[in-house]
Amino acid sequence: MMKSAFVLALSAVVPAAMATYGGQTHTVEVGPNGMLAYYPEYVYADVGDTVMFNFNPKNHTVTQSSFNKPCVPLEHGIDSGFVPVSPDDYETKSFYVTVTDDKPVWIHCEQTGHCGMGMVFAINPPPDYDPKSFANFKALAIATNGTATPPGYTCDDDGTYWDDSYSSGDDDSHDDYTPCDHQIIVGVDGKLEYGPPNITANVYDTVTFIFKPKNHTVTQSSFEHPCQPLADTSSTGEIGFASGFMPVSPNATEFPTFQITVYDDKPIWGFCGQTGHCGSGMVFSINAKEDSNKNFDAFKALSIKINGTGGYTGGGSGAGY
Repeated sequence: MMKSAFVLALSAVVPAAMATYGGQTHTVEVGPNGMLAYYPEYVYADVGDTVMFNFNPKNHTVTQSSFNKPCVPLEHGIDSGFVPVSPDDYETKSFYVTVTDDKPVWIHCEQTGHCGMGMVFAINPPPDYDPKSFANFKALAIATNGTATPPGYTCDDDGTYWDDSYSSGDDDSHDDYTPCDHQIIVGVDGKLEYGPPNITANVYDTVTFIFKPKNHTVTQSSFEHPCQPLADTSSTGEIGFASGFMPVSPNATEFPTFQITVYDDKPIWGFCGQTGHCGSGMVFSINAKEDSNKNFDAFKALSIKINGTGGYTGGGSGAGY
């Protein structure tokens, strides 16, 4: 019997026969019936529960990654190593993970090509409406074909980067689209502005916010409430992203960044949570529909009209320079 019990809290590996666990045991089949999949694809487990991975024929792994890089091993993370199982091997080879908190744990198979085919798994993933849902995790693994994500391309001025092999023929699928990174300067030229303040991004593109001197935030809101965090106004439980305050001194030579990934083509609205900044028009949008009455200009005008009323309530220090 292989040494197969991984206790996350202690980073210890012990023989399965010696391991004792409290709580419930959740069984996950790795590569059942020759499929490049974990079954089930995710589980919800309480602290103290155990997840038992049973390896089926072929040669798979149980390797921890992160949401943003589904197919890249997380340093010092969970890793079973490769577990080869022959078709005539009747001895069950298992690997155990003990749940030590309620945070999401992201898993993939390290075998060449498997992660890019969607062979991923999660413990306690956020709900489907959350940007970091399991469905988005799996889609990101497939979209990047198992490479480090994003590939590191900076988007062209028109916000797109396409492989040379892409053809706009009758097939309008974007299978050959390579995600790229859009960059937005926070506090561009010392102004209370994002630059550019309004961009168009494709699904799985990333947006990197680069913070310049002063003390700004990148906080998601909604069109109707431009200067309030989405978490405070959403009727569906959306949390939204928030960088927190990013103080940068006037003589800084290195600038902090904050990155998000775009998971659909719906408009994304955001603002700066520093006192008075949103009311001065320091807002931004991603994929705003310019032919709609809910376009960027209308969003900015609304933020100025209400003068940032009900502004930022998130944590962190709001002290500015």
